[in-house]
Amino acid sequence: MSQSNAVQTAQEYLSSQAFSLTGLIKQLEFEGFSAADATYGANAVNANWNEQAAKAANEYLSSQAFSLTGLIKQLEFDGYSAAQAEYGANAVNADWNSQAAKAAKEYLNSQSFSASGLISQLEFDGFTAAQATYGVNAVGL
Repeated sequence: MSQSNAVQTAQEYLSSQAFSLTGLIKQLEFEGFSAADATYGANAVNANWNEQAAKAANEYLSSQAFSLTGLIKQLEFDGYSAAQAEYGANAVNADWNSQAAKAAKEYLNSQSFSASGLISQLEFDGFTAAQATYGVNAVGL
């Protein structure tokens, strides 16, 4: 019975938000399922973890700016494998120049930067030199 409940709960979670396999197991354990039941429930839903990574990538990009490499690192931090994270980040077909501009604007909303300093910060965040320059130019710095 507890395994059946774990499967149902896992399905409910996946219907509303993105999870990696390990993230879903941790969430089920947080909900009070044993490690064995949580693992069973997460595996039994037969989720497409690549698609979950893409869904997570979309969720991240809807609220904040990321470079391609930064997004991949975030997805890996969330428990996706390197291959799943790469799939998810590439599946969103993001305009990385626009992401750089969005990141530049976010930085300028809270800090002061010179143009060269902001380009360096964006490159540190994983944007290419061309993307970082585009982002800085887009915000008129």
